[in-house]
Amino acid sequence: MIAFFLVSMGIAGVVCFVAYFLLQRKVLEETLTLDDGKGYFLVACILIGFLVCAGGFYIGQTAGYDQQEGTSTMMALAILLDIMVTLLVLIYGLVKFREPEHY
Repeated sequence: MIAFFLVSMGIAGVVCFVAYFLLQRKVLEETLTLDDGKGYFLVACILIGFLVCAGGFYIGQTAGYDQQEGTSTMMALAILLDIMVTLLVLIYGLVKFREPEHY
């Protein structure tokens, strides 16, 4: 069960960070404006959070975690932690987005 927590949170965090770095690179190359990059990042984090939670729920049901009361509660906690990780990465990304410097 602990591996279920860690793997799902790791996947959510890594995929959101990858989205941040890809969009930040596009902003620095000036193919996206800063506002567009932040908007796309917001939508990407929402979609990533939803997909990771849906995947975690499906895998948890397949593994049989929904059959017992204790593991069912832990599966719900894992889904909430996935959402929390994506929101923390979203906050970090929105604060750290920057425009290219012009001289």
